[in-house]
Amino acid sequence: MDFISLSYGVFLLTGIVLYYSIPKKRQWIWLLLLGIFFYVHVSGKLTFFIAMSTLTSYLFGVFADVIRKKKPEEQQKRILKAALFIVIAGNVLVLFLLKLAASANVWASRLHLTRFSLWLPVGISFYTLQIVAYCVDVYRGKVEPQKNPAKYALFVTFFPQILQGPIPRYQELSKELFEGHDFQYRKIVSGLELMLWGFFQKLVIADRANIVVNRIYGEYESYQGFLILLAGFLYSIQLYADFSGCVCIARGSAALFGIELGQNFEHPYFADSVADFWHRWHISLSQWLRDYVYIPLGGNRKGNLRKYLNIMLTFLVSGIWHGIGMHFIVWGCMHGACQVIGSILRPVRDWLVRKMSIDRNSFSHRLYKQSVTFVLVMLAWMVFRAESMAQVMGMFRNMFSVFNPWVLVNGELYLLGISGMEFRLLLFGIFLMWTVGMLQVKFHANGQGIRMVLEKQSLAFRWTLILLAIFAVLIFGVYGPGYDAAQFIYGGF
Repeated sequence: MDFISLSYGVFLLTGIVLYYSIPKKRQWIWLLLLGIFFYVHVSGKLTFFIAMSTLTSYLFGVFADVIRKKKPEEQQKRILKAALFIVIAGNVLVLFLLKLAASANVWASRLHLTRFSLWLPVGISFYTLQIVAYCVDVYRGKVEPQKNPAKYALFVTFFPQILQGPIPRYQELSKELFEGHDFQYRKIVSGLELMLWGFFQKLVIADRANIVVNRIYGEYESYQGFLILLAGFLYSIQLYADFSGCVCIARGSAALFGIELGQNFEHPYFADSVADFWHRWHISLSQWLRDYVYIPLGGNRKGNLRKYLNIMLTFLVSGIWHGIGMHFIVWGCMHGACQVIGSILRPVRDWLVRKMSIDRNSFSHRLYKQSVTFVLVMLAWMVFRAESMAQVMGMFRNMFSVFNPWVLVNGELYLLGISGMEFRLLLFGIFLMWTVGMLQVKFHANGQGIRMVLEKQSLAFRWTLILLAIFAVLIFGVYGPGYDAAQFIYGGF
């Protein structure tokens, strides 16, 4: 039962109806039952791993509370630090070993060898970071440990965010989960609109781009020049539309229960530097890396050299979190290196701006910075998408081997798995996503959101727009025989 399935729709509808039919003080129990049912349904026997992670992190919180009440202050830190290390090391080690097994299974399949019987549990990369943050925050005294094991289990297993985030903090989500909510028509409609936008991004844009990307990456030896560049561009679009689409569906699902999950994207391809990109892309992960890796390493408090080392180590962790493989490490190091080089060259850039009398707020300069940033991010995504460093080197070699921009207009595009009409639909979908992004930026500057603006329109206009969007997804979405809706890209991390 994944987000894009009839069974999920039935599950969600049943869950909402019963949620608002029971007393508010008992609603959290129903959410817990929904979360357990959902996770068992998608993971089966692998539910054992999330159960153990939930139990160990819950017990750490209880243990911390007991130690603070019974032990002298000078002993507390030493004991809790040792306990924290054991809990975090255990959970991170399980994550690493399971990722290693999953990676080995992929290679075993390619080489027709016997595979391991273990697979990667759904959402393990996300809930591991979630419970690590909880344990660290309890250790630091930022949150009170949750005494009720059932309520803590709900925090970990809340079903909309369990698959791909956003990665919640206990202090942000717990109150909304436990306090109960009244039925509000406005939140229901807003949640459905957000889910609909997620379906559009996933089915109309991401899965259509995926066809072309898979064709070129699968036969990269046969393509050169601008066709390789096209694969990089379309994968950048696919990854954003796929991940953002999933998060929109998750946030919309939560909103149907009156619960607000954090924003995870802030128009990342409008960023004007790689550092700015990471303030906008996968925001919950970026903030987690900042708070639990970069700052504990020393952040920028110990001089520039140490700051640069901390940046590189932080993005090394990000690369390893995404997957086991040299190309993930290289991808992380590319992002870290871009930020380090950007920081080192800042005085040079400032000097050039003064010498050339450049207005940094001008449209042309902002467009230039956004374009350069997108190209750097796209090149890094090409490494991220590859299956090995050998493929990375082969694709980059082929990309720069010829200059053939005419392949974009001579009909060769229509030999990449989709027809001319499908390609035009893809381009229109990308243009529409870009337009919506521009409108969101404009409305946000005025202190509004795009759904807030829609709320002010007439009922007839709003429902006409909603119905048109529904028909667009049903008519132009990529699905049918052979389509596997479960393959959200970040679901594999």
